[in-house]
Parts: sequence; C-alpha cells; structure tokens
Amino acid sequence: MSKPLLNHRVITPLTLAVTSALCCQSLSAAPTQSDYGGVGLMQMPTARMSPEGEFAFNVNYVDPYIRGAIAVTPVPWFEGVIRYTSVENRLYSSHPDFSGGQSYKDKGFDAKFRLWKESYYVPELALGFRDIGGTGLFSSEYVAASKRWGNFDFTLGMGWGYLANGSSIKNPFCAIKDGACNRPGWTPSDSDRGGKVGFENFFRGEHVGLFGGLEYQTPIEGLSLKLEYDSNDYQNEALNNQFSQSLPINVGAVYAWGDYVNLNLGYERGNTVMAGITIRTNFQTVPNQIKLDAPPEPLKEQTPQATEYNADELVTALSESAGLDTEQIVLSQQSITVTGKQAKYRDRKDADNRVARVLHNRLPSSVNEFTVVETSEDIPLYQTTLDREQFLLEANNQLPPGETVEFAHASSLKEQQPNGEVTTTDIARTPYNVSLYPGLTQSIGSPETFYFYAISLHLAGEYQLTKKLKLDGIASWTIANNYDKFNYTVDGSTGAIPRSRTYIREYLSNSDLGISNLQLTYFDHYGKSLYAQYYGGYLEFMYGGVGGELLYRPFNSSVALGVDLNRVKQREFDRKFNFRDYEVTTGHASLYWQSPWYNINTQLSAGQYLSGDKGFTVDLSREFDNGTIAGIFFTRTNVSAKDYGEGSFNKGFYIKIPFDMMLTRSSTKYAAFNWTPLTRDGGQKLIRKYSLYDITKPKGKNSVSTHFE
Repeated sequence: MSKPLLNHRVITPLTLAVTSALCCQSLSAAPTQSDYGGVGLMQMPTARMSPEGEFAFNVNYVDPYIRGAIAVTPVPWFEGVIRYTSVENRLYSSHPDFSGGQSYKDKGFDAKFRLWKESYYVPELALGFRDIGGTGLFSSEYVAASKRWGNFDFTLGMGWGYLANGSSIKNPFCAIKDGACNRPGWTPSDSDRGGKVGFENFFRGEHVGLFGGLEYQTPIEGLSLKLEYDSNDYQNEALNNQFSQSLPINVGAVYAWGDYVNLNLGYERGNTVMAGITIRTNFQTVPNQIKLDAPPEPLKEQTPQATEYNADELVTALSESAGLDTEQIVLSQQSITVTGKQAKYRDRKDADNRVARVLHNRLPSSVNEFTVVETSEDIPLYQTTLDREQFLLEANNQLPPGETVEFAHASSLKEQQPNGEVTTTDIARTPYNVSLYPGLTQSIGSPETFYFYAISLHLAGEYQLTKKLKLDGIASWTIANNYDKFNYTVDGSTGAIPRSRTYIREYLSNSDLGISNLQLTYFDHYGKSLYAQYYGGYLEFMYGGVGGELLYRPFNSSVALGVDLNRVKQREFDRKFNFRDYEVTTGHASLYWQSPWYNINTQLSAGQYLSGDKGFTVDLSREFDNGTIAGIFFTRTNVSAKDYGEGSFNKGFYIKIPFDMMLTRSSTKYAAFNWTPLTRDGGQKLIRKYSLYDITKPKGKNSVSTHFE
C-alpha cells in the first residue's frame, strides 16, 4: 500500500543500521560494498551477492561525488539499491528561490540478479542495472562473472552506458538489432523525467566497456585489498563535469571494524582519493536482542483433586508471565478457553509455552485441554489448542532423544462444547489508555532542501465505549521543522490535478499545535472469515470524513480480498476542527497474496486516490526470520508524468523493525522507516488509522507455520 506521509514511530536509515547492528550477535562474513552501494569492487560491480537478508547503509566520497546508499538483499538471487548522489561542484538549480546553494542531487535505483551460482568450475554470473530510474546520470547495464581461488576473488565483466564511456569496443548488439548503437546521452531536460525507467536504452550504445579486477583477503583479519580496471574514462560525465583520469586503475582497501562496520579507503583515476564507511546487518540471520524478561514459570506439582479457581490471580499471571491480556475465561471440568490479546511475545512457541505453564500451575489435573482464542481490536481471529499431556512431556524432558512434539495446534474458530458445568468469567478492563511519544515526519531528496523534517510530540488517547466501538485521537505539538522551505509553487506545477498532499508546508507551518487524528471506529466480524470496520471523524492530519472497510480472509489462507470506501474533506491548515472546500470520494479494492516463496507478501489495489485520479498500487514486502519487514511500492494512475511533476509517479521503500530486535524486553510493536523521494499529489491514499489486513494477521514470529492445522 502507499505509505503515509506521517508515521509516528519512525527511524532514520542510519539509526536503523546502527541500532540493529550493535544490539545483536555476530554476523558471518559478507562480500564488501562498492562506491555506489551494493556488492562490488570500487567503481566496478561484481557478480557477488550479499547473504539473504543483508541490509547495508553506505556513504562514500570520491571528488566531486558524495554517494549515500541503502542496499538490501531480500532474496538470495536479487539485490536492490537506493542511492543519492550529491554532485558537489554543481548547483541543484540556478533559481535562487528554489534550491539556493544546495548542490545537485541525483537519486538512482540499482538492481542485480544472480543468473548462476558459483560451482567448482563455473563462476558466479550476474546481470545488473545501475541507475535504472530517474535522470540516468550513471545509467548502465552489465554482465559480470566472479570466481574465487583461495583468498582471491576475480571478476570480469562487460558494461553498457556509463560503464562504456571512453571505450572503443563495438557493441555486439549493433550487428543484431537496428538502433542498438543509438543511446542518447544525458541532457538537462532529463532532470525532469525522474522516476521513469529507461527500458528503451537498455544494452544500447555504440560501444561496450570491459572491466575487471580482484579482491584479496589478506592474512590480517578483517583487511581486504581491491584492484580494478575502470572501463570509464570520465570524459562524458553529465552536467558538463568532465575530469581527468591519469590511470584507468583503481586500488583500495576495506577494513572490517568489528562485524558491522567496514571502512573504505582508495585511490581512483590515478589522482583522486576515495573514502567511505558501510554499516551493515542481516535481518535473516541476526537474532533478536537477548531478553531480560522474567523466565517462564517453573512447573508445579499437580494433584488429581480440584483446586479453588481464582480468576483474578490467573488473569494477573497470564498478563505478567505470558503477555496475554485476558478478556474472558470459560472453564469446565476438562477444558478451559481463554480469550485475549497477545501483547508482548512475538515468538509464538514462547507465548504458547508461557500460557501453558500458567494454566497448568493453577488448574486441576482433570483439565487436560487449554484453548486460547486470539483477538485483535476485540475481534476473535483464531484459536490455539494446547494439549496438556503433550506439553508436559516436552517441558519435563520426557521425550526420547531427538523426538519432538507439537503441543500447540492453531485452527479457525470452533464452537466450544465443554462437558459438565461451565463457569464463564468476563474480565473487566480499563476502558482508556493514554500515551506520550515522539514523532518524525520526513521527506528525502527534494530540490528545495535535501532533507525535510518535522519533529513532534504526540499525546495519544483511546477510550473503549463498548466492546466494538472505540474513540481515539492524537494531539500533536510540532517542536521543530523546516517545511517552510517546501516551495512547490515555484516548481512550475501546472495545477492539472487537485492538491492533495503538496499542502504539507501549510499544515506543518500554520500552527504548532493540532489534532492529527480524532475518530470513532466500530469493529465487527461476520462469521469466521469476514471482518469489518466503520469509522468517522478527523481521520488524519489533512483529511476528515467517514468510511468503511470489509476484508474476506479465511483462516490460514494465502489469499485475502478487501475493499474500502471513504468520503473525505480537506481539513483547514491549522489542523483544528474546520474544513476547506475540497472533498473527494476515495477507495480501493485490494487483493493480498502471501506467496510460498521467501515469505513475500503481495498487495495489489486499484481504485480512486485523493486527487481524484484512478489507478493501481503494487506493494511487495518480505518478512525475515527475525520479524523485520522490508518492502517497496509504486502507484500508477491516469495522471501523466508531466502533470505529476518530478518523479513521474508515486513510489517508495519501507522497513519495519520489531522493537524486541533492539530492546532487552519482549514487545510486539514495530518501528518504521518510510522513504518516498518527493511529496506529490498523484497516487496518494488516505492514511487510515487501522488496516483490517494488519489487524487480522496472526501475531508473532512463526505465526503461520507447522503449528497451524
């Protein structure tokens, strides 16, 4: 889905890399990064891929370029890179009111695909695309092969585009396809086509460049040396920025300072020093932080006689020891059903073990079946049946060596038919909750200034009016921001579509105090698989109105279908209670698919957006073993690239990291980093407070696994 402009629990890429790296255990060695970000030598790429789940944040300087990049390897055969390049000797714009003295910034996207994995005789082979979207200052395509012998890793490759500048080797495709020799060079007008993928230029050009090099792992632990032949002579740089190359050989060194930081130093073009740093972690192999939670309850000796049932003591123990916020308890002679929300433990097996211990220690031996009905927003989702006898076999180490049992089995909701007398206890809960936390609104890469920010303090409160009806809201105090520099009107916008998001300067600059959200929400479910929410109020900091969502999601199904419909009106800039004239109907039909490969989740939605434009959004995300979620999205609508403005269409990247990856206490909450290159009006969704797909997702690590029937 299109990610919100305002996200209250956010982290920057640097914070994300540092905290997730420093908090966790050692990583295995991974290939080193290039100047551009992504695995490579220095200026030249290689066929190597980082391990699955790798995340690297890079900053490198080689005059006149400063490059900052995020490289992610979501699956073993693909690497993606998002990069910003600051051209230090060129201004972003000659218009003094637009970008002032800011240096020229270029954003780029890279993609590399592994075609063949290295074997004893055959090298690793990869196909790559550098700077495939946007202005294409450094756009190139390449095929590379890498082979390791001992401590040496050799690479040989062929490149098109930027990697072929200065080469005299004829492009072999010129003899195959008409027009293959014609590759337009960069022109100033290309700065307006950001976001477009230059498919028409792939593997075109009069020449190709041959490059190669090696990386040597020295006997000094953590130190490797690099040597490469650079296929670019730097005489065809964009922005009329040619500079001399004394030698087409680059040399460098990489020192691994601990497991998570690489320091880079090199000498390029025979006359220029390069320096950089890489901070890395791995979302697939790095475990969560060691926890200081209280250990699970020790097992107590049980007797066949019934003991007095103390509901209050049981509810307290379930909350404190098992993280389960109990809503109802149904007890019979042979079974107990506990309905509640798991609020602390993401690891499903850990949560089941803790719940089973608490119940075993307080119930007579005649109760042989424990059932936990999991809820979210008071909606019952599914149930987990814990077999007491099987649990005790495992907990008391009474299984034969190497044998395991699955004492917990999750399934769709089933009507309970207890034997004998039944005692039902509804648990009274505090109906309100108040919290105070910081927030950050950010935008990266705008022409006016590279980084827009608004630091806020949010006071959030909620009140449960009935079991299904909730009132909640967020009051915000903007402590500091620089959105007064956001100068969209100077951009030359045609005003062809209504301004749905580019009023962000007005919303964040008109008043420091405002209401970000104040709404009534009614949650319901119809049968086992159909869920609903209906809401009204000030739905987000720019819009208020009414709406609803329906979601069909069968238990343990990989497919879900949803639809939302909203009638909203634009709020006044002071974020208080009044509205502006603009109103619109917006909503989408959505298809969700959890693929069987690599735990990749796909969401395809189509409908009408806030500016009245119609189109579709594609969202692809990967959930790694430690709970981290990384994803990308893009939206295409009937708004033309010209009317949309710089960027051409809406797109972005996001990472959600579980709190307990970084903290010493267990938690089911997440921190998020959302990156959208520019604030524009096309393809913008309403920021709905609740998503039924997220609410109904089985909570916790290993939540969809062999534990489920």
